[in-house]
Amino acid sequence: MNKVKLAGRLTRDPELSERSETKVCDMRLAVNGAGNTPTLFIDVVAFNELAESSAELKKGAEIEVDGALRYSEWEAKASGKGKAQKRSKHSVIVRELVAA
Repeated sequence: MNKVKLAGRLTRDPELSERSETKVCDMRLAVNGAGNTPTLFIDVVAFNELAESSAELKKGAEIEVDGALRYSEWEAKASGKGKAQKRSKHSVIVRELVAA
């Protein structure tokens, strides 16, 4: 089962775009760790109707997210004559989002 539940604050205003005729809202969430655990910064992505409603949020908004973890890999173009570099990241695909 791939299920993630997070609560935190947006680190920037959400960015709404359209990719292949699908509305996409990219966000970054700051989640405070317990005790001495450092704050985590997690990329969060919403699609379609959720993307549109999420785009109305502002930096600093406190939200709760239910979703699924996604792992992505790609090759970044190298500058000059260097080799392309492999990149990767984890992000959360939103199933439900609640502004706290």
